[in-house]
Amino acid sequence: MATNGGISTSAKVPWLNMEHGGASPQRTPSRRPKKSTAVSSVRPRRALLCLELHHPLRHYAINIVEWKPFDILILITIFANCAALAAYQPLPREDSSTINDNLEMAEYFFVTIFTIESFLKIIAYGFLFHPGAYLRNPWNILDFVIVIIGLMTIALGSTWGNVKALRAFRVLRPLRLVSGVPSLQVVLNSILKAMLPLFHIALLVVFVVIIYAIIGLELFLGKMHQTCYNNSTMTMSSDEPVPCSPSGPGYHCNIGEVCQGPWDGPNSGITNFDNIGLACLTVFQCITLEGWTDVMYSINNVSGSAWPWIYFVTLIIWGSFFVLNLILGVLSG
Repeated sequence: MATNGGISTSAKVPWLNMEHGGASPQRTPSRRPKKSTAVSSVRPRRALLCLELHHPLRHYAINIVEWKPFDILILITIFANCAALAAYQPLPREDSSTINDNLEMAEYFFVTIFTIESFLKIIAYGFLFHPGAYLRNPWNILDFVIVIIGLMTIALGSTWGNVKALRAFRVLRPLRLVSGVPSLQVVLNSILKAMLPLFHIALLVVFVVIIYAIIGLELFLGKMHQTCYNNSTMTMSSDEPVPCSPSGPGYHCNIGEVCQGPWDGPNSGITNFDNIGLACLTVFQCITLEGWTDVMYSINNVSGSAWPWIYFVTLIIWGSFFVLNLILGVLSG
C-alpha cells in the first residue's frame, strides 16, 4: 500500500482497512469507578486488644450498631427520655407522686438502653487507643459521660439515697440528639468553627456599647430621677411615674404637681446613665431593640425632643442594623 512520507494511507483513512479485510480500530469502553460500599466508620483490625475483625462477637456488634433500625430505636429512646424529664414534677420535702415513681422506674430502662448502646459500640470500634475508637469521637464522649453519670446515679441512689446533685446532670440527656442527628452536628460544628470570627465581632460590639455609654454619661447623667409629685400630699401623682423636667424643654407636670425627686427612675432604676455599668446595660438594651423607644421617650421627657433622637437613631443603625447583623454574615459564611 502506498505511503506518503513514511505514513501509511490506511493509517490516515481508517476505512481502507475495512476494504482490505483489516480490523477496525476498537475503542476501549470507559469504566466508571464503582461507588465504594464500605462503611464510613473506621474498623480497626483489633478492638479491646483481643477481638479480631472476624470475631463472632465483634461481627454481631458491628452489624447491630450499623443497622438503621437500631439508630431509629436510639432516637426514639432519646425522645422518650426527654418527654420523661419534662413530665417529672419536683415536690418539696422529698415528697413524691405516682407519676414521679413511674418515671423513676422508667429511668432504669433508659439507662439500660444507653448502656447497651455504648457497650456495643465499644466492642465494634474499640475503646480509645486506636483511630476510629469509640472515645475518639467527641459526640461519643458526651454520650459516654451521660451513661456513666446515669449508672452512678442508680448505684449511689441505692446506697446513699440522696443524689440530687447527680440527678441534675439529667438535663444533659437531650444533648444526645446531637450525636443521633447528623444535621445538628453540622450546625454545632459550624458554630464552633466560627467562634474566632464571632469573638472579633463581639469585641466590635463591646467597642460600640462603650463609646455610646460614655456619650450617654456626658449627656444624660443623673437626669432621670425626677418625677411629678402632688403638692398637697407629696406623693407621686401617678402609679406609673415618668421622668419630667422642672424647667426648659421636656415634660412638665400638671397644675398642682411639682417635678422633683427622689425617684429610682424608669425600670426600677436600672435604665439610666448614672454610671458606666448601667449606661452600658441601657445601650445594650437599645441595641437589642427591646424597649429602646421607651428609653428614648424617657430621655425626651427630660431633655426635650429636639436632639436626643440623633443619639438613639445612630445607635440603632450602627449597633443593631450593622454590627449585630455581622454575626449572621459570619455564620452564613
